[in-house]
Amino acid sequence: MNLMTFQGDVDIREVKIIPKSAKFLDTKTIMYGEQTGHHHTFNGQVLVYEPQENETIHVRNEDVKVQKYIQVLQNAQLEHQEHQTQTIPKGNYAILQEREWDVLDQQIRRVMD
Repeated sequence: MNLMTFQGDVDIREVKIIPKSAKFLDTKTIMYGEQTGHHHTFNGQVLVYEPQENETIHVRNEDVKVQKYIQVLQNAQLEHQEHQTQTIPKGNYAILQEREWDVLDQQIRRVMD
């Protein structure tokens, strides 16, 4: 079973491989809060990559743009100032921006942290 978890506005989904075109980033921060300045950052052995193409993952009935890829070399903790720390097991993952259905606008919109 593929791991799927969330931390605030971050959607984490296990993938089989990280594309060779993805560019290594010298950081452990995968996303910054648009409104608070808080950040989702790993503590542990994690490699972070940026997609170089408009890569997507099919979720429910939509294709969602990949924000980052991560390779967790050993179980690692994903930390955030306002969310509970999560342990992410060894593996390859795509990081997506969480989305939600806006009832008033009748459309899917990005969750802002």
